[in-house]
Amino acid sequence: MTAPPTRLRRLNRIALGLVLTPLALWITAMVVTLALGGLGCEIDEGAAHACRLAGLDLSDFAYSTGVFAAWGGLLMLPFSGGFALLWGVVRLILLLA
Repeated sequence: MTAPPTRLRRLNRIALGLVLTPLALWITAMVVTLALGGLGCEIDEGAAHACRLAGLDLSDFAYSTGVFAAWGGLLMLPFSGGFALLWGVVRLILLLA
């Protein structure tokens, strides 16, 4: 007995979201950090440096995004890998059932 196609599609969509969303957040943080660095903001993990763009002080945002871009992979890759592994196990169980 196999799962109905609509349930299987829903499972695939949820699993794909759980696998790709953490990676997308991490990649977005890297792109934002690179963009802020290209616009003249000094970003490092030591401290928040002054970063003013369009009259806004983005120093704390730039610091937080930079730290997440640098170290987020240590958190995001295991989450994505774990969800991918779980997705594969569930699909294998459904295939064998």
